[in-house]
Amino acid sequence: MKKLYLLLLAFVAMVTTANAGVVNLINWDFEAGGLESFGWQSPNRADGMSIGGDQYGQYFQFSNMNSTGGRNCFTAWGSDIYTDKLKDGVYHVEFEWTYSVLANNKFDSEISVFSGDKPAANNSVLYEKDNTLFSITESADNHSLFFVNKDKEQTFGITAGEWFAILLDIDVNARTVAYKVVDQNTRQDIKAEGVRVFDEGTDMLISGLNINTGRYTGAFQIDNIKVQVITAEDFANVPSVALTGVNGTERTYTIAFLDGETLHVKGTDGEVQDIEFMDCDGAYKYSTSTSGTLEAWTTSGNATSDKVSVEVECNVISLPAAVAVISNASAGYAKSYTLTVDNSEVPTKPQIYISYTFKNEEGKVVLSAEDKFSGEVVSVESKGTLTVNTTAPGFGTTTIDVVNNQPFVIKHDIDFQHMTGEELAAKGFEKQEDLDTEAMSGENNWTGRMYMYYKLDSGEKDDDQNTIWTNKPVYGPSTQGYEPIQRYKFYQSKLTEEVAHTLFAPVFTWYYNDGITPCSCDSVGNPLVSESEQPKNSGTVVTAYGGTTNISWKIGIGMVISGVQGDAENYDPAGAGYGNIRVNTGILTVDGLTDDDIIVASKISNYGSNSVHPEFPVGTEAEEAIRQYKAMNLGLPTIYKGSENITFNRVDEAVARILVLSPDNNPAGIDEMNYNKVVSDHNAPVYNMNGVRMNMNSLNKGIYVKQGKKFVIK
Repeated sequence: MKKLYLLLLAFVAMVTTANAGVVNLINWDFEAGGLESFGWQSPNRADGMSIGGDQYGQYFQFSNMNSTGGRNCFTAWGSDIYTDKLKDGVYHVEFEWTYSVLANNKFDSEISVFSGDKPAANNSVLYEKDNTLFSITESADNHSLFFVNKDKEQTFGITAGEWFAILLDIDVNARTVAYKVVDQNTRQDIKAEGVRVFDEGTDMLISGLNINTGRYTGAFQIDNIKVQVITAEDFANVPSVALTGVNGTERTYTIAFLDGETLHVKGTDGEVQDIEFMDCDGAYKYSTSTSGTLEAWTTSGNATSDKVSVEVECNVISLPAAVAVISNASAGYAKSYTLTVDNSEVPTKPQIYISYTFKNEEGKVVLSAEDKFSGEVVSVESKGTLTVNTTAPGFGTTTIDVVNNQPFVIKHDIDFQHMTGEELAAKGFEKQEDLDTEAMSGENNWTGRMYMYYKLDSGEKDDDQNTIWTNKPVYGPSTQGYEPIQRYKFYQSKLTEEVAHTLFAPVFTWYYNDGITPCSCDSVGNPLVSESEQPKNSGTVVTAYGGTTNISWKIGIGMVISGVQGDAENYDPAGAGYGNIRVNTGILTVDGLTDDDIIVASKISNYGSNSVHPEFPVGTEAEEAIRQYKAMNLGLPTIYKGSENITFNRVDEAVARILVLSPDNNPAGIDEMNYNKVVSDHNAPVYNMNGVRMNMNSLNKGIYVKQGKKFVIK
């Protein structure tokens, strides 16, 4: 973002014709101070708030990553700031924003300004809040569109990371809000504009700003919040000073001030410079390689602002080291490392690049790459050392070594995705009606959204000569020619603690809602342990006590939960007339493990959107592509320690596979590898004599292991 001051033309005209100045009642650029300095708070996602930054300076950000629903935060500066400050009842509010990460499930993200009291949890004009004076709200039909002031006919398009500015002129006496939404960079591209008129008696004093984010990935960034009024007297505003450049020992600061003011800068060398607005359009660049104190202030007529002082240190800044976390693993030395680096504590928040080299134990380079981003996944197959560098222009490089010297053997491999209806029925599951609908609500989204698909090469290229892929759904409504999803359930009234330990041993299948005290429920959902014997869990929609839910199954996908208790999933202790959500997050454990073990839990999330979508060459027959698709492991891995709980969201997330790996202290002794019996025998994984999992449809001649037994392909 550029650190510039904006005023609507109407407000500028009033300032000019009245020979008046502008006073910043609020001027938040987030360059100094923490969240508490700006009054940000969230009733339901406090950990989603932070101060971030980029090469233009710092900003406030709010992220709703992985939440089960929409979440909000707000800052409330109150109406007292306007006391005795309004000239002719007119003031100006502006701020910059970007929808940096789009929500991918529930599309109700919104930014609004309000008067009066602070908003409640999940406040949004979607719920018809009367004290909202301006709002932009994400369209439920297209989350790349926002509509203005509840008017779904007035929309504008956005892309993730694109910055905008919202400019508001408020006339308290006329009860009007003149608004513009403009492109933040050019200031010329108007996305939306208009004037909103309010009823008599409306509180027209904007007292705060509210952000509502959709699930599961919504994130906003906000910068340069200003509340400004006109004054007939000389007034000089405190300038904004932001560190915007680091190049070795050189530092560059951008110092912003208003038109009509003169900027004064005392550099780290002690020299003072005077800068007029027209010299730099209100954004002066100061560079130095000398450590010391930088001071800046403004004057306007007879008025002088307070001084801003910044201590400047001109030493080379070393970047933080990358963090390597195991994100997938299989038998032997094979592992995937996810490399991340956090720039949140680095001045100017530079883009940090990752480069790496992997050498095997003979010292030969077998993998290398440069200029990768945080989140890069490196897969290695052998014993060796992974060397990782973090680099950014103008900063010092940092290097770490990751020694990959611990082999693992497979202890358990439980393939939920490929279990058949016959296998489930033998365990006591009961067949349900197939899921076969075009509707897009709740569980219906599994077929309605058609997110379970493979990709087929269309044979065409885009302008950059990249392959254009066509999504080919496998599961979906039969009315559109797709395959419905077969469903099974194990009723919670039969799920005693003993059964939960043995049904898919060693996985303990108990979705107890407080994470501490499991207990059985009767067929309508009443816990069989009294409430007084169980701790309350205030984190659920209804205050809940122990209990579990049905184990639900989708053939070809895996294990899911609805979150509602009772065999008929209609337990209603609050008398709401429908089943209450009692278990938002399913919890599974694996018996008999320690922290030395690794659990690889593969999950299919967001109704299949977050899953494997294999790519097939042009001309592949649909029958063959679907056969291969169904044979694959479609879940995406999440790593847990052996003693940790496996968690998954209700309704939209399935557990597809649980693979348990244990340290192998005798890597040469494959006969000692302990394979747990896989629930689905005919889909049991096959391994070579090195413990590497093989594609069972394309085995070459040799000796292999399946279900802990050797067999020969001749």
